Amino acid sequence: MPIWRALPPLLDRDLLRLFESAALAGPVVRLDVAGYRLIQVSDPALMREVLLDKAKAYRKGRLMRRLGAVTGEGLLINDGEVWKRHRRLTNPALAAGALPRYVPAMRQAVADTIARWRRRDPAQPLDLLGELSASTLACLLDSIFGIRADARFARVSEVIHSLLDELVRRGSALVAPPLAWPTPANWVFRRRIAEANAILDDIIATRSQTLADHEEPADLLGQWLVQRRRDGEHFSDGEMRDELMTMLIAGHQSLAIALAWALYHVAQDPALQTQLQQESDGAELPSEIDEIDKLPLARGAFLEALRLYPQPPILLREAMAPHRLGGYRIRRGDQLLLCLPALHRGAEYWSDPERFDASRYTGFNVNAMMQGGHLGFGGGSRSCIGRRFALLEGVLLIAAIARAFTLRLAAPDADPVPPRFAGMLVPARPLRVLATAR
Repeated sequence: MPIWRALPPLLDRDLLRLFESAALAGPVVRLDVAGYRLIQVSDPALMREVLLDKAKAYRKGRLMRRLGAVTGEGLLINDGEVWKRHRRLTNPALAAGALPRYVPAMRQAVADTIARWRRRDPAQPLDLLGELSASTLACLLDSIFGIRADARFARVSEVIHSLLDELVRRGSALVAPPLAWPTPANWVFRRRIAEANAILDDIIATRSQTLADHEEPADLLGQWLVQRRRDGEHFSDGEMRDELMTMLIAGHQSLAIALAWALYHVAQDPALQTQLQQESDGAELPSEIDEIDKLPLARGAFLEALRLYPQPPILLREAMAPHRLGGYRIRRGDQLLLCLPALHRGAEYWSDPERFDASRYTGFNVNAMMQGGHLGFGGGSRSCIGRRFALLEGVLLIAAIARAFTLRLAAPDADPVPPRFAGMLVPARPLRVLATAR
């Protein structure tokens, strides 16, 4: 792709337009910018080759590893034997059978959100992303740490959101000064990281001291600490901190963004909203992952939001050795960018792909999403470890809000809100709705 086509969106910091332009240029396109040899892959078969058939030829991309300043050696960025060990130790606490223990935290966060909305003046618009960000963070802090709304909650919430703001700013640029450079922004960022790490270290130490030997904790941190008492090879405090930070950064905001997009589309479609309300009125809210199939429209609305607005919209890989990919020569060190919007909005898997259609997931296998052309939770061995947690919480929240409120756009005559790339696909303007209690 010639630089004259790549430069305008780069200068505008509009990376989503750059990815879309490259997808139109062909299935494999080189973007040599900012000192990187970037290769964008938009072809479904080649994506599958990268994620499955030749997965061992790749590691996480260099741009993705920027997050290591915040997440340390967490699952989001680590590779090789470190990744295998962390994945093995994390799996039991997030397996399908373990999810019911987190449902009380999910239900409490949803109940708090509904109560907060009921207290508001119904004529005052709600900012969906802000509201759902508060809800998903409350759920994570409760289910991960056992922290309810107290002084520690407020402190963690403030620090995490300040880190997210900076990550969003850095995520919207291909070029960012190394964190070691003594710039004012880097100094502030490093201070926030240090504060976040200190908070997590304090929480881990406190939870370890208060954890009884006979306790069967519901929170994930408590489970890990119990397992370490039984197995000295389990996570160290530093490894726990890295994984907990990864969950807070990756799991909280991405879920909130997807849910905000889902409810924004529900608010635009009275027929869909009526069907969702009828569905939620006639069914129990789910308590385990298998029960989300009883709420097919709520499940479909969540999956459709992840299709149209994948979080993140790109998957990054770095080639570890020279090889060929679908007839193209890949060099060691090449940075591959898998463009999910090209897959999710392509006609190969999706009819009328630009339309939000929550009903298109009848019979859809959420355990084999990649085969259906949906990489909303990634694909291959590195698919999102928290996908079941996210699915259960997302469906529960959509169904509970549909049962409690009728939503409509605060400015129905305004142009639709487009997405923009900021690491995730965030709304370019606030998603504002009015919520009327049913």
